[in-house]
Amino acid sequence: MKRNKMLSTANMTRIAVLGAISAVLFAWPEITVIPPFYKLDFSTLPVLLGGFAMGVGPGVLIVLLKDLIGLTHSGTAGVGELADFIMTCAMLIPAVLVYQRKKTLVGALISLAVGSAAMIVVSALVNAFLLFPLLTKSMPSMEFILTSTIPFNLLKAVVISIITYLVYKPLSPVLHVRR
Repeated sequence: MKRNKMLSTANMTRIAVLGAISAVLFAWPEITVIPPFYKLDFSTLPVLLGGFAMGVGPGVLIVLLKDLIGLTHSGTAGVGELADFIMTCAMLIPAVLVYQRKKTLVGALISLAVGSAAMIVVSALVNAFLLFPLLTKSMPSMEFILTSTIPFNLLKAVVISIITYLVYKPLSPVLHVRR
């Protein structure tokens, strides 16, 4: 009988630890940018590290765990956590899928660029057509999306990508399951 690698004790432990670290980083520290409801946090870092080491499924479980913990102290009735889940998965899934095909430093750079681009596009669409209408009962202006949403997500993607690129290789032995 073939053992499910994703649900191994070692992977579940890594998912839980990275989810807990991500939840702490989701709550603190955060940098408020303009507009003030956009906050730059570093909680996507453990998600990407876990995804690169274990795959898309564990990465999605890490972000889900983080956002479920975030719901316990949400100031947005869950809309912020929904936004975080969508945007983080939008970056995580393509980045990990690209990285799994080419596990090199160049492959990591390409995967982070692809994931960043996906997150930026998804953030513009989801903010315009789902999140803003949920929070404000109105549609945001295209100017707001172009001058606030896209630049914020570009900044976040670049910062998270640089940190991920710099720390993944040194942390790789801790993140991978040893047999």
